[in-house]
Amino acid sequence: MKKLAIGCGILLVVGLVGAAVATYFVVNRVKSTVAEFAALGEVPAIERRVRNADTFTPPKSGELTEAQVTRYVKVQQQVRALLGSRFDQFQTKYAELSKRMDKDQGTVFDAPAVITAYRDLARTYVDAKKAQVEALNDAKFSLSEYRWVRQQAYAAIGMPVMDFDVSKMIEGVTSGKSPEQPQAPTLGGSIGPTGPETNKTLVAPHKKQLEDNAPLSYFGL
Repeated sequence: MKKLAIGCGILLVVGLVGAAVATYFVVNRVKSTVAEFAALGEVPAIERRVRNADTFTPPKSGELTEAQVTRYVKVQQQVRALLGSRFDQFQTKYAELSKRMDKDQGTVFDAPAVITAYRDLARTYVDAKKAQVEALNDAKFSLSEYRWVRQQAYAAIGMPVMDFDVSKMIEGVTSGKSPEQPQAPTLGGSIGPTGPETNKTLVAPHKKQLEDNAPLSYFGL
């Protein structure tokens, strides 16, 4: 099962190409196409609209609460509803990426081709981020708590999720910073159900919905 979550075209290249590929190529390729992804430059400012700016400290038990699961599912549904038919773009692009990864045995070798494939997703991603922030505020989620709940929920149903700090990465690229090493993505979820039994019980009623909305989680939404 090679399902991975991705933030956006730029982040996909930085994360999946990995440290084994020359950083010089990755960074400079991203810089050369940043104008084509200009819409993504709005993301950091959009995320700053999240009213709950608290840093979430996960419980040592790793257990979700029923309220967290309910709020998380509600946010997903709200984002999907606000996107409407444009949700199909995430499904389509994810399907394309999955086929490429299956063909290349889980590695994206043709980074420029991936950038091109995701160019038309930039504006939809920004609109999805706006919808997410609105939903997070309605649910009183902070970004850090939401991301943790997302990882725990998908681990409980046995699906991996890869999480990037999208805002931080975009700010770095657009400001001209050239880190010596690409920022590593955070891998959450799992291949096969894992985590506390409490989590598995809490997410079980929402399993199909989480699977149906997986393209959102794959893009860090």
